[in-house]
Amino acid sequence: MYIDYLNSGINPADAFSSLKLTGTGQSPFRPEYEEYIERYPGRGTLKVQISVAKEAFPLKNVVVDVSQIYNGVRYSLYNDVTDISGIVDNMVLPAKTLESTLNFDTAGVDEAQYLVSVYHPDFEAVSDCCITIQDKIETILPISLVPRTTREEQD
Repeated sequence: MYIDYLNSGINPADAFSSLKLTGTGQSPFRPEYEEYIERYPGRGTLKVQISVAKEAFPLKNVVVDVSQIYNGVRYSLYNDVTDISGIVDNMVLPAKTLESTLNFDTAGVDEAQYLVSVYHPDFEAVSDCCITIQDKIETILPISLVPRTTREEQD
């Protein structure tokens, strides 16, 4: 299960006590990501629904990874496994504020985009589905997986 470090109030030093931190109060996150959070002060949520057979059956135990590329560096923000309903939800992600998206001059410019990848050993992997997150909105991403063929299993 993931932990939302952006909004939980958890001290990173307590959460990552096994890591060796240099100095008191320093974050294990890179400074570039802190800059990204300041640039996108809004928060939106993401829900990923994984299914098979053209969305007929939910699929559990699928690895879902949500990452983001900022200044040429890929940051993995969430890494979780789907539940019995085929869902991973309540992923809170930085986004532009609602006010800036409603402004005609700044709407559509530099939206917060994320990459969603899913993996299950019995199905074809899906890599880097691009999704835009909006402030105060839950975005739902349905993904239908395709089973691996017998020929691919032998390779």
